[in-house]
Amino acid sequence: MDMSIYKITPEDLMIKLFSQGAACSNPPKIALDEEPTEFSFTSHWIPNVRDSYAVTAVGDSMENALIFEGDMLVIDCGKEPAPRSIVAAWLNGEITIKRLIFEGARVFLYAENDKYAPIAIEEHDDFRILGVVTSIHRKAE
Repeated sequence: MDMSIYKITPEDLMIKLFSQGAACSNPPKIALDEEPTEFSFTSHWIPNVRDSYAVTAVGDSMENALIFEGDMLVIDCGKEPAPRSIVAAWLNGEITIKRLIFEGARVFLYAENDKYAPIAIEEHDDFRILGVVTSIHRKAE
């Protein structure tokens, strides 16, 4: 599987943030004279910069979780996965993005697309959790 991996650096990208939300329905009256504040994009979306990296999603197995091919996923290696977390996992020589499910003592990786069967992790598998997906980014075109 060909995945681009990006190391996230500690440099903070500051952008302007307006405190008023932007409606995605009927437009309300907006105060356009509001003064923006500074917003740290990095610390908001990537709070653990030192232990995070990014990968580009490939394939359609996570579409029902709104992860699409070409999306950039931020992975936090320092975050402990909770049940049902979406994780980056190493499975038999490949990185995969799946939902982590525990059923009793068994571990499964679930795709978020009905075309794909759950993957049961067996004793002989080379399996490691590489980190938890903490944010998803895509360009609006």
